[in-house]
Amino acid sequence: MQMDQMTGAPASSPRGGQLSRGRLAELVLESTADFAIFTTDLDGLITSWNSAAERVMGWSAVEAVGQHASMIFWPKERAREACGQEIEEARASGLSRDERWHLRKDGARFWGAGSMSRLEDAESGEHLGYCKIVRDRTEQHQAGQRLEATKVLLRNVLESNPDCLKLLDLEGRLTFMNGPGLRLMEIDTPHFVSGCPWVSLWPQDERGKVEGALAKARAGEVGRFQGCCPTAKGKPKWWDVQVTAVPSTGAGSGLLLATSRDITELETTQSDLRRSEERLRTALSISTVGVMFWGPGFGLTEVSDAFLRMTGFSREEAIGKTWQELTPLEFHASSLKAVADVTTRGEAAPYEKQYFRKDGSRWWGLFAPRKVGEEVVEFVLDVTARKEVEQALRESEARFRHMADSVPALIWMTDEVGRVTFANMHHDHMFGRPAAEILGDGWVSIVLPEDLERHTNAFLAAFETRTVFRTETRVRNRDGQVRWLRCEGVPRTDDAGRFLGYTGCNLDITEVRLAAEELEELVAERTAELMAAEETLRQSQKLEALGQLTGGVAHDFNNLLTIIRSSADLLARPGVPEERRKRYAEAISDTADRAAKLTGQLLAFARRQPLKPEVFAVGDRLQALAGLIRPLVGPRITIDVPLHCEGCAVETDPNQFETAVVNLAVNARDAMGGEGRLTIRTWLASEVPPARGHRGARGNFVAISVSDTGAGIRPELLGRIFEPFFTTKEVGKGTGLGLSQVYGFAKQSRGELHVESKVGQGATFTLYLPRAEKKPIAPNATVTERIATPESGNRNVLLVEDNIEVGEFARSLLEELGYTTKWAPNAEAALRILEREADYFDLVFSDVVMPGMSGLELGREIRRQWPALRIILTSGYSQVLASGGSHEFELLHKPYSVEGLSNALRGKRDPGLT
Repeated sequence: MQMDQMTGAPASSPRGGQLSRGRLAELVLESTADFAIFTTDLDGLITSWNSAAERVMGWSAVEAVGQHASMIFWPKERAREACGQEIEEARASGLSRDERWHLRKDGARFWGAGSMSRLEDAESGEHLGYCKIVRDRTEQHQAGQRLEATKVLLRNVLESNPDCLKLLDLEGRLTFMNGPGLRLMEIDTPHFVSGCPWVSLWPQDERGKVEGALAKARAGEVGRFQGCCPTAKGKPKWWDVQVTAVPSTGAGSGLLLATSRDITELETTQSDLRRSEERLRTALSISTVGVMFWGPGFGLTEVSDAFLRMTGFSREEAIGKTWQELTPLEFHASSLKAVADVTTRGEAAPYEKQYFRKDGSRWWGLFAPRKVGEEVVEFVLDVTARKEVEQALRESEARFRHMADSVPALIWMTDEVGRVTFANMHHDHMFGRPAAEILGDGWVSIVLPEDLERHTNAFLAAFETRTVFRTETRVRNRDGQVRWLRCEGVPRTDDAGRFLGYTGCNLDITEVRLAAEELEELVAERTAELMAAEETLRQSQKLEALGQLTGGVAHDFNNLLTIIRSSADLLARPGVPEERRKRYAEAISDTADRAAKLTGQLLAFARRQPLKPEVFAVGDRLQALAGLIRPLVGPRITIDVPLHCEGCAVETDPNQFETAVVNLAVNARDAMGGEGRLTIRTWLASEVPPARGHRGARGNFVAISVSDTGAGIRPELLGRIFEPFFTTKEVGKGTGLGLSQVYGFAKQSRGELHVESKVGQGATFTLYLPRAEKKPIAPNATVTERIATPESGNRNVLLVEDNIEVGEFARSLLEELGYTTKWAPNAEAALRILEREADYFDLVFSDVVMPGMSGLELGREIRRQWPALRIILTSGYSQVLASGGSHEFELLHKPYSVEGLSNALRGKRDPGLT
C-alpha cells in the first residue's frame, strides 16, 4: 500500500481508472512550484509538507513533519508568538494573512507573503487543523524598500531646491509642488492646484510657451522658456522655466519635471545685466542645471548627467572627487565659506566660482548648496557664456573709450531719453572742461545762446522720428573763440531693434566755413564781372542784329518801292494803252502783297503778329499741304508724310502754321540742291528737349518734323540760323526771314523749334506745338464774291484813324463802297461823337495803335456803353493784339484790299479778317 507523501497515510486506489479526490489534491499541491504549502494539526504540529516548501525553506518533508509550525518564523517573530497569533486568527475567522520575515533551514531569512486557513472535514464540518501557504517575496520586498527610500530621497531633494519644482503627468496636470514652490507661488494649500492643468496658471499670452515646453519634454527634449506668471495672490513674477521627462528604468515614468526659478529680483535690480544677457539668450539655450550629492567628507557620491556634460567626466571618474580637486585655488575661499554656511545653517547663498573640466580647462558656475540628511545636494548652472560676454563687454567698452578718446573729434552718446551719457576726452581739449561736465544737459553751456534754440529743435525733430540728426552750431572754446561745429548723430538700437539713444560726432569746421565764405565772395565778384561782360556782349549783339534787320528791311523795301514808283510814273504818262495801264496796276498790287508778306514775316519773328487761332487736325492739314509742297520742291525730291498721330489737334493760326511748314520745306529743298528725300512726320511728344540754352519742358505736345537728306549745317552756324536776314544762300536767292518766321510762330504759339543736323547727313527741324484738348473744327470753304454795296440799314460808319493820309484814303474807300462815313481823329473824339449820336451809326471802324486811348480800349468802352454797336478793328502791328487782345473783336489786317474791307463791313469771312 502506498503512503501519501503529504500525510504518510495509505494512498486511495483509483476507481474505474479515475484518481481519487485525495490524489488529485496531492498532485495539485505538488504542481505549485512557487508556493510552499504545509498543514498542521490543531496544536500547530506539521502534518504535511510539499516539495515547494522544501525548495523555499530547505527542510525535507521527513524533517518537517511532526515539528511545530513556528520553526519557519524569524526569531523576532517567534518571540512575539506570531505563529500562535496566526493560528488563533485562522481558528476564529477562518483565514489569516501576513507578510513578514521567515527562517530557512540554513539560518537565512526571506520575506514571505501568504496565509493560514482553517481545515475542516467536507462532510462532517469537523475542525481538523490548519493549512499554511507561503510565497517567497524577498526580491519584491527589497525593491519596494529601495523605491520608498528613493521616494524619500527625491522628496528631500525636491524640498531642498529653492526653486519651484513641480511634477506633472503627461497631460500637463499638477501632481506635486515642492514647499519652496508653494511659498514662491503664495499658495496656502497644495489642494489649490493639485490635479489642475499647469498651463491654466499662466496668462493667456504666455501659454504658447508653456505648451511648447511640454511638447518638447514629452518628446524627450528639454523645454525651456522665460515668462511672467503671477502668484495665487496676483503678484507678478518672472520665471526661468525648464521642463524635462523624469527618467525611468521601465517603459516610462509618465511624469514630467518642471523647474521654475524666480528671476523677478534679477529682472528688477539688474536691468543693465539683463539687456546684455538678452543678446546672449537669443544665441544660446539656457544651460541645463547640474546636480551634485556630497558625502560627509565632501566627496561626490552622485552627480547628474548635466553635470557630467559640463565637466566632461564620466560618472565613474566624477564619483569620489572632492570640491578641492574640482575648484581652482583662487576660489577655495568662497567654497570654504559655502561649506561653513551649509554645515552650520543647512544652506548657503548662491555664489559663483570656476570649476575644472576633465581637460583642465575652466568653466563658470552658479552654485546653490543645501544640506539634506547626511548629504549635501548642490545645484549648478553653467554661466560661462555670460561671464565671457561680461568680460568681452568690459573689453569692448575699454576699446571703444580708447578709440573714441584718440579720435580728433567730439564723440558723444545719449540714452533713450536724449540725455548725454558719454563724451570723449576731446571735449576737455577743446573746452577746457572735464568730459563728465558735458554729460546730462551740461553741453548746453558751450553752445552760443543765439544758436541754442535752433540746435535743440533740430535734435528734438530727429529724436522724435528716430532719424539722422544734422546741424551746424556755434560754440565757444576754452580760449573764448567762437568755433563752428558740424553735428551729426545716428539712432542706436539693440539686436531686438529697441531704441537705445544716439551716437554722434561733432567736427570743427570753422576753417572750412571761413574758406567757403571767402570763396563765395570771390565767386560773387567774378559772377558780377561776367554778367557785366555778358550784358555788354548782349548789347553789342543786339545792335548788330538790329543793323542786319534794318539793312535787310531797307534793301527789300527799296526794291519794292522801286517797282511801285516806276509803275506809278508809267501810269502818269499820257496815252498809256489800257493793256499796259492794267499791267502797271497789277504790278503795284502784287508789289504791295509782297510788302505785306515781308512785314508779316518781320512781325512773326518779333512775335508781334496777331494770330487767328483755330483748332484743327495736324495730320489732315499736312496731307492737304503736301499737294502744295510737291510743285514747290520739284519732281526730283521724294516727299514722305507718315502720320503717327492721326486726330491729334492743335490750337493756333492755321495760315501761319502752313506758312511755317512751307518755309521749312523750301529751306530743305534748297539744302538738297533740288534732289533727295523730304520727310514730314508727326507724333505725340511728352516733352520738348532743351535747345540753344533753353531748358526743356514737359507736357503734351504735337511734334511736326521736316527732315532732308541735304548737306547738313555746320556746327558753328547752328546758333545763327534763326537770326533775321541770315542766310547761306547766294545774293538774290533768299531773304533770310523764312526760319525767323517759323521760330517766331513757334514761340508765339507757346511752342518750340528744335534743329538737329550733322554735316553730310542732312537736317531735321522739329516744331513742337501744345496739343489741343478741343475737337478740331471743319475748315470753312472760301467763297469768292464780287464787291457789293452795303445792305440796307448798315450804311453809317464811324471811322477812327489818327493818320490823316490813311484816314482820308479809308474814308474815300468807304464812300466808294457806298457807306456814309464820319471820321474821328482819335478815340476820345469818337466817344464824344457817340455820346451825341450813337444811334446814328451802324458800326465803328477803328485803328488799334493811336495816341492816348488805343483802339482796343475804345472798343471795350463802346461795348460797355453801347453793347449793340458793332466794332471792327484794323492794324498791321500791335503788341496788345499779338498777345491775344484781338479775340474780343473782329480784326482786319493792314494792308487790306477793297474786297477785304467790303467783306469785313458786310460781315463776310475773309482771309484777312479775324
